Amino acid sequence: MLAAIFPLALYYKDKLTEDASKTAKFIMAIFRFFAVWMILFLVLGIVIEHTEERTEEPLIVIASDNSESVVMHVDSNWYRTEYPQAMNNLSVRLQEKFEVAMYSFSDLPEGDLKTDFTGKSTDIAKALQHIFEQYANRNIGAIILATDGIYNTGANPIYTVSEKSFVPVYTIGLGDTSLQRDAKIDLVNHNKVAFMGNDFPVEINFSGVKTQGENIQISLRKGNDIIASQAYKFNSDYDQSKIMFMVKAKTAGLQKYTAVISTVDGEYTTRNNVYNFYVEVIDGRQKILLAHDAPHPDIAALRFVIENNENYEAEVKYFKEITNLTEYDLVVVHNYQSGNTTLDEAILNGTVPFLLINGTSTNMSKLQSLKVGFSGNGNSTEELGFAVNTSFRDILLSPKIIQTLSSAPPLHAPFGNLSYSNALDILAFQKVGNIQLDQPLIYFTTKEKSRLGVIMGEGIWRWRLYDQQRNKSTLIFEEFTSKLITYLAVKENKDPFKINIENEYNENEEIKISAELYNKSYELIRDAEINFTLTDQDSNEFKLAFLPSPTGYQLNLGKLKSGIYQWKANTKFSDQTYSKAGNFLVNEVRLEWINTTANHRLLRNISENTSGKFYFPDQTDLLAEEILNSKEMVSVVYQEKTFDDIIDFRWLFFVIMSALAAEWFYRKYSGGY
Repeated sequence: MLAAIFPLALYYKDKLTEDASKTAKFIMAIFRFFAVWMILFLVLGIVIEHTEERTEEPLIVIASDNSESVVMHVDSNWYRTEYPQAMNNLSVRLQEKFEVAMYSFSDLPEGDLKTDFTGKSTDIAKALQHIFEQYANRNIGAIILATDGIYNTGANPIYTVSEKSFVPVYTIGLGDTSLQRDAKIDLVNHNKVAFMGNDFPVEINFSGVKTQGENIQISLRKGNDIIASQAYKFNSDYDQSKIMFMVKAKTAGLQKYTAVISTVDGEYTTRNNVYNFYVEVIDGRQKILLAHDAPHPDIAALRFVIENNENYEAEVKYFKEITNLTEYDLVVVHNYQSGNTTLDEAILNGTVPFLLINGTSTNMSKLQSLKVGFSGNGNSTEELGFAVNTSFRDILLSPKIIQTLSSAPPLHAPFGNLSYSNALDILAFQKVGNIQLDQPLIYFTTKEKSRLGVIMGEGIWRWRLYDQQRNKSTLIFEEFTSKLITYLAVKENKDPFKINIENEYNENEEIKISAELYNKSYELIRDAEINFTLTDQDSNEFKLAFLPSPTGYQLNLGKLKSGIYQWKANTKFSDQTYSKAGNFLVNEVRLEWINTTANHRLLRNISENTSGKFYFPDQTDLLAEEILNSKEMVSVVYQEKTFDDIIDFRWLFFVIMSALAAEWFYRKYSGGY
């Protein structure tokens, strides 16, 4: 209606077109009506719906085991030469009708087919889970799983496929299910750390399959030297045993040892006859002094924890026996008493780290003069509970520690006119009943280059007994106390150049290290060039460089073979050269060598539970025919709806402009303006 009113009002009594014929006026009105109608039509915001169909062909996913155990039998040459071609032929045949995706896996799934069989562990469940997640919204027709069925990490794959039982899993049984004649070392139990001059135990666990009556020799070597050896005779076709050797730690540093079991005739592999392991020999433990004026069960509880930690050794002395403190890495002072000048000066000047346990007999008036974070006398006593300070992040306490200590018996603490410094790092607040106070129960401060910790209360031995009563062990108390000791005894590193690298890695993990460089104001520098040199056991050198990152510098060394590696890092900043050096260990991963008998029963169960079938490696043609002829794997047609606003159609703009232009031309042609 609106579109008709506008041209009617314009041309009914328009003096500019009064000489035009009725036909001309009618034609011009039609053009104007059409243009106005189209504009009003677009203003309505009409949306047009389109429906499109998309056809998705079934997807066949082929996952092939690339771990070492696949080729640890007599048919290993076939798997290295003919198996890859058989899998490629299977893929080509299936591509005639389906879309095909190929994966290989060991500890992690990888794209494309790899058949170098170098994987150090096998996680079948993770490979299947990766496929289900990767193609969650796809039309998966079937999964072809080619493996020996040996998984030594991760969950049982039966549980993984049970959640997706509607997807058929066809399995190809690789490897050999028969028992092979073999003598092997299964595991070596040993200390990771030993102390110079001490003896440490090495337990070698070994076994033999089809080796009844065979005589073998178990030996322990360091380099080319045999340091221990013992004979053994297998008593059955499957015999397991172990031998213990005591080894003296003679050389400091990371030491390589090798356990060897002699070979027997007819063994199909000798790779598992050798087991390399490493022990770090430390020249001396950190020494901790427990200083006291009278025997107390707190001292016994602390001594137990310290002596159970292989990195520390404890020494107990009366205050009057202390003459020198420089040989200690931490001094624990229980119920401080005045009178020892050496002790007083060390506390005042912070020459060594201290942990002060203040109890009912502590000389508080004298101790506060040594500037340990509080002032006042504290002449009376009270019972104080533990309330963790959640804002303190330098020591991370587990929920179990917090729960145990929060409900543990209270400590007997000095009470009186005490005030505390505002510059303390508080680990725990005092608690009376269920009321938390704003005064510290356990706090830390720094004096010179040493840390000083204070526990405002004696009776931590009760915490140990409570832990035993509540948790049936004293592990919670030991963990908490060890954290306190480690935090205080560790020497703070203010070195401007730091390399963050672990002491130990596994050969199946990527080695990522980081570096930090600071200026004199201890501000992080990110534009320096940091060089890194890595040297392996064969003296081969690899020169690398760190890359800048938001937190400093990063370097990815990738996966390295087992062994001891030496490293050096250096950089130059403000005309000064900085350098660091050290070593790290890459452990050998032997999971694939322990069990090499294929588990085809597992594969049959997977196929049966998912309506698939089991095949042997030489039956890939039959597998291809089975899938190609399956009537269950059909294309899926999806209908997709799209919506378009009509105002977005550009051609309508040109139609409207054409109508207005035609009207204007006809007006001019008819003598109008």
